[in-house]
Amino acid sequence: MTHDHNADIAEEGRAFDEQIRERIAGGHIPDLRRVEDCDWFHDNPWRRKAYVELDFGQIFERVRDAFSTYCPETERLRVLEVGSGPGYMSLELARNGHNVTGIDPSAGTLAVAQELADSDPWKSERGNLNYIVGDFLTDPAIEGVEYDAVIFIGSLHHIGDQTGAMKRAHDLLRHGGLVVAHEPTRDRFTEGTVVFTHFIRTLLSVGGGYFKDVPIPANEEERRRDVEKLLLALKFETEEGDKVQSPNDNDAGYAEMHGALTGTFDTLHEEDTYAFFHETIGGLRFDEETNAKLARFIRDTDAALVKHGILQATEFFFVGRRG
Repeated sequence: MTHDHNADIAEEGRAFDEQIRERIAGGHIPDLRRVEDCDWFHDNPWRRKAYVELDFGQIFERVRDAFSTYCPETERLRVLEVGSGPGYMSLELARNGHNVTGIDPSAGTLAVAQELADSDPWKSERGNLNYIVGDFLTDPAIEGVEYDAVIFIGSLHHIGDQTGAMKRAHDLLRHGGLVVAHEPTRDRFTEGTVVFTHFIRTLLSVGGGYFKDVPIPANEEERRRDVEKLLLALKFETEEGDKVQSPNDNDAGYAEMHGALTGTFDTLHEEDTYAFFHETIGGLRFDEETNAKLARFIRDTDAALVKHGILQATEFFFVGRRG
């Protein structure tokens, strides 16, 4: 690994240190069981408990079910979560009896994760849980254990060296162990998906149920300009193409991630999940009962549109096995 890689990892850590400081100061609780409504967020699913259950809760359920389906002989898995951040997934997996290690370059997010772990009311009932501030590709602290599962939940697309990441995961896993990935693929936002998303947001705004004003375009030129701006926002990019979340965000797209996963592991399960709902439901502004019902309807409609090939998914879920 070069000095540039180390510098990139350090900068990535600092970016998420700053992000989590702002979120926690705003009242964010990254815990699936103790989460509270948080008005600090404008258009993020963490804004409401109901949205968290629909979105992040469902991701947890997919991971949990993958473990029980493909490792039924082992009730307590040794799990490594790569890019565990503030720890909602690692914590919930530990509560389900697994022994979990989370690694992340952000000391700030792991400090939050550790605080939540220490104050966990279900602490006495869970498996082992520990966090390591470090780089997944190089840190020796995660070695010496044959993991039953290595998971990437919204972290794999931050790794440019997909071949190296999969080799590392392969080497850390026991024979027959699982790799699980649930990742956004913002490079797969097609013009059709963005046009549809803009249409939905405009309708919500006109109905007084969206967090900001999205006016009906006056003409085709204005509509195209609005769609182009939305595409950049959905990709977390500025109009100049700069990354706005972190320096390594979107370092890998779908082809790189999927190719590395399927080229290294035996595929057990893969599916495209959603196209737009994750980026939409946090902005709902009807009454709370309507918001919750509408968020579920939007999610399920999104899944149907992807299933029937009407919209291109921008998220995928993958489970593989080390052969």
